Amino acid sequence: MITLTVIYVFVVVLFASFLQTLTGFGYALAAAPLLALAINPKDVVMLVLFTGLLVKAVMVWHTRRVGSFSNVLLMFFASIMGALPGAFVMAHISSEMLKIGIGIVLVAVTVLMYRNITVTIANHRIAQAVVGVNSGFLASTTSLNGPPVVLYYMNEAAEKETIRANLARYFVLGNSASLLLSYFWGTLNISSLTLNAAISIPALLLGFWLGEKAFTKVDGQMFRNLALGVISVSGIISLGSGLWNWLH
Repeated sequence: MITLTVIYVFVVVLFASFLQTLTGFGYALAAAPLLALAINPKDVVMLVLFTGLLVKAVMVWHTRRVGSFSNVLLMFFASIMGALPGAFVMAHISSEMLKIGIGIVLVAVTVLMYRNITVTIANHRIAQAVVGVNSGFLASTTSLNGPPVVLYYMNEAAEKETIRANLARYFVLGNSASLLLSYFWGTLNISSLTLNAAISIPALLLGFWLGEKAFTKVDGQMFRNLALGVISVSGIISLGSGLWNWLH
């Protein structure tokens, strides 16, 4: 039976898939808060991980001639190391202060990138390790693990196709690891995912198709502006939610 909730989930997933396909990231940022308005928040996390993995896997296949897992492996393993201090910080610093600080940093860095201020990197292996650690730290504290990786590739003036392809591979690894951990920890409730996942799959495919159509019409500068816009929204949301909880 088609209900308003079914239609709502379909539309949200379609939009999140479109954003993910167009920019290479932002699926969880768009889907999680919107889905939480209609379904159990505990189910949202697993649904976003599962459906996010599907759309990113489609992107990996579609960009198989552009990206390579070898380009992101160092960042992925470094992100695991970054998650450890992130968990420690979460236990000793209020989440409000952490969100405020991270929000300020993301907005500030985005402003610098908008002004075309970049950093010359001498050792890319070290830089990728640092990026991975920061991504893992943000993942375990705010779930915003995408911005450091995006900003790194933009700083390197990588082509939009390369950025998107490598982001898809990085997030596939991260989503897969998260789902495996959830399975072994017993927090992956397959039965609660069945209906919403079934609704999401056609929405994912339609969102991917629309996003791919839009991606081919976006030039490098517009892609950069879109990506920076998504990061700006991430920073503003983090800053705003931190300030709101702190003041209340």
